[in-house]
Amino acid sequence: MLMTAEKVFNFIKKHGLIQKGDKILIGLSGGADSVCLTHILYSLKDRLGIELFAAHLNHGIRADEAERDERFAKRFAESFCIRFFVKHVNIKDEAKRRGISEELCGREARYNFFSELAEEYGITSIATAHNMNDSAETILMNFMRGASIGGLCGIPVKRGNIIRPVLCLTRDEIIAYVNENKLDFVTDSTNLKEIYTRNKVRLSLIPEIEKNFNANFIETTVKNAENMRCDKELLEQLADSAYKICVTGDRADIKRLMGEHISVRRRILYRMLTSVTGFADISSVYIEAMESLIASGRTGKRVDLPSDTEAVIEYGALIVRKKAPVHGSFEYELKIGKETTIPELGVTVLLEETNTPGKNAFTFPENSAVSIRNRREGDYFYPEGMFGRKKLKNYFIDEKIERGKRNSIGLFTVNGEIAYIIGKRRDRRFSFKDKGVRLIIK
Repeated sequence: MLMTAEKVFNFIKKHGLIQKGDKILIGLSGGADSVCLTHILYSLKDRLGIELFAAHLNHGIRADEAERDERFAKRFAESFCIRFFVKHVNIKDEAKRRGISEELCGREARYNFFSELAEEYGITSIATAHNMNDSAETILMNFMRGASIGGLCGIPVKRGNIIRPVLCLTRDEIIAYVNENKLDFVTDSTNLKEIYTRNKVRLSLIPEIEKNFNANFIETTVKNAENMRCDKELLEQLADSAYKICVTGDRADIKRLMGEHISVRRRILYRMLTSVTGFADISSVYIEAMESLIASGRTGKRVDLPSDTEAVIEYGALIVRKKAPVHGSFEYELKIGKETTIPELGVTVLLEETNTPGKNAFTFPENSAVSIRNRREGDYFYPEGMFGRKKLKNYFIDEKIERGKRNSIGLFTVNGEIAYIIGKRRDRRFSFKDKGVRLIIK
């Protein structure tokens, strides 16, 4: 008993999980793990200099059993004068409404409840009762799903304000502790049925491995995960430095990117994608697709990515961005002295008569049809300062204007002919002579 509590105390100190004066909220389900956690933290309360709270989410899935768990958790917390909070959520209906699994819905509901309490009562940390077995199960499940090294590091000791003080204990140590201290606990009957993947791993796969391959499989797996976590931290540091060299804004220099080790390069691609999508859970399929894209190095080639995102090669750069809204053909007729809004360009334009030359001053025949539109197939113009004419498509290519942006460039036209590629190049046929009009863009 004393050895187990001391082990947890040393674990807390080693990882800096708790500081003197902290307010700790315990997720108390009533099971053996959370009962052990609550009792150990209570026994260390004065030594650590902390204040304890407990919270229980009644998910309503197991009817009478759920009510039993709530009553037990309340009695157990109050027997140690720990302030207790409870919340009722119909997880089955909520999961169906949101189209997610009950397991995921329940997890999100618990952490949302804990976070609400933390904000309201100035809670410093939320303590959950994850143990060494939970971590090993997570590692195995992630491995079978094809997770990267990040998914093979197990459950973190701390994430944000979530702490796991009994992650240093195996489930056998926890059961021994509650038995030695004659502590009652409740058992979730669903944990004894192989209806979830985790239960199958816990009840069948791990016992088989321990029986026939490695009796210390849990400890070995968690130790290996710790080693991988150290390796991951080093790779992330290397990726931090490389990212600053290779990436500017939403684009990466392909030559520099390809010069990085594949492990670092993949992390850079992952970061580029997550920074645009906002989601951390990115399938390796998309990273591999991005790698194939940059290996081709061909300008204009692209791949579709999750969350309405794309990666495209443009003149030696890999660009990861949200897909641009597809503009249909647009054209707005302009009248002298009248403002016209061009929503596709996000501007308002005005034509006014002028006798003064300037960058945006043009001369053309009276009663000409004047408009602003986007490109059309076969467009060409006569660039000012050059001989002959040039296809608009070739101009865009020569100027290295990304394909995704070409349809959103405004063209000032006279009788259908391009007079000005707005913000870029004029047509010499409409150069200012004595008097004409000025295009004002607001």
